[in-house]
Amino acid sequence: MLRETWSGRLVNPLLIVFLVLTAGWLRSEGPPLKTGALYQVRRRAAAKAERDARPATTCGGELNVGFQIKTFSTGLRAGIWYPTTAAEAPYSYPGRFESSVAVDGPVASCGSRYPLVVFSHGYDGCAIQSVFFTEALARAGYIVAAPDHKDAACKVDEPVKIFKLLDRADAPTKQHDYSEASYRYRQQDVETVLNELIADPRFGSQIDRNRIGGAGHSLGGYTMLGLAGAWPSWKDDRIRAILLFSPFLTPYLANRELRNVHIPVMYQGGTRDFAITPDVEKPGGAYDLSNGPKYFVGIQGAGHLDWSNLVCGFRKYVPDCAANLDKARLINSYGIAFLDRYLKGRQEPMLDRPNSQLSDLRHAN
Repeated sequence: MLRETWSGRLVNPLLIVFLVLTAGWLRSEGPPLKTGALYQVRRRAAAKAERDARPATTCGGELNVGFQIKTFSTGLRAGIWYPTTAAEAPYSYPGRFESSVAVDGPVASCGSRYPLVVFSHGYDGCAIQSVFFTEALARAGYIVAAPDHKDAACKVDEPVKIFKLLDRADAPTKQHDYSEASYRYRQQDVETVLNELIADPRFGSQIDRNRIGGAGHSLGGYTMLGLAGAWPSWKDDRIRAILLFSPFLTPYLANRELRNVHIPVMYQGGTRDFAITPDVEKPGGAYDLSNGPKYFVGIQGAGHLDWSNLVCGFRKYVPDCAANLDKARLINSYGIAFLDRYLKGRQEPMLDRPNSQLSDLRHAN
């Protein structure tokens, strides 16, 4: 996730370190210094979280967001966001992002089950790399599960570790021969989440097994395409639609494997996503090669990392970022509308009409 090619070369690692530090993803050991601009930004975000924390609610009203860190039988860990009636309280994600959630609150039991979406992070990302999206999706009435894959540079309860950002042999930009064995551990992680969450005594009874979707950023997009059938041996028929944020496509374009995907797909890209979006939008690219229903949403000014928390910049209060930053708002609104159309059966007319805030909007059945 934290690497982006430019003319076939990697971004300077020093730039990566700069982005991490300025975005507040890195947390040193011990308490933060109580001076400086970054401290003041976080202090204001924490105050907003305290002010906006919602009291307990009831079914029939707007539900709150619960959050739990779950460990699966394989040792895999994941963040789970979900609707709840419990009162929210301020919560600090690793990396100094503040929000208001009901930690370990009960899943709201309001008469109907919820769709489940599994979110797969990018290479060097982690379960909490896109909380502006995962929280918003839970507020929209979904159970969202985001595992930490073994290539994660941060974790659901730990900040980024700089040493993991150095080039590694398994990085997508280091590989040339791809097969169904490439990153298969990611497919296995998603299968573990699906199998065990559906059977979980807390979540299982609230999940609609006929309404399961996938979402992923960068290598997470590669992961979800594989599970949708691009790698036939990975295919999981339980997944009914996939939402892809600047997805890593090289293995599938080389072998025209996208023809094997027969469920609805939305690609999101950006005008500053120089490494990946051109492979989606060009004639004969991923969008053209995909079966319908298919969508491409081009976001003006978005680069590869804008589908991570870096899009929030110095807005460290998650709901503030999601509501008030144009790129985050467009990512969420179009992504949720797509999932609502194919997992909830809603019309969502915004998917069919032009929007001057977008650089491109395409769809075909």
